[in-house]
Amino acid sequence: MQPQQPRRVSVMATSPDPFDGIVRLVLDAARFGFGLDQVAMTTRSDGNRTIRMVLEVQPSADCTDLTERLSRHPAITDLQVVELAYEDPDRPVSPGPANERMLP
Repeated sequence: MQPQQPRRVSVMATSPDPFDGIVRLVLDAARFGFGLDQVAMTTRSDGNRTIRMVLEVQPSADCTDLTERLSRHPAITDLQVVELAYEDPDRPVSPGPANERMLP
């Protein structure tokens, strides 16, 4: 039996503090043993930042649990985790939600 491949998830977070928000998310991802594939941050019109990370997580990871684990910091005011649909690993992930699907 082959070992299961890690799953890829997209994390979309909002933070009023770009440094605190992104650092806490990246450190938590490392502490939980997730692989970091991509990270990007954009400034919204209201001055908050949107942080998007693509993580490789264990096959058994639950998106609801990941959301709870990553959104525990006051610097994160909103956070969603969705599993990425299958895609070519050599092709970059688009910045929008077109290739994402919500999990139960």
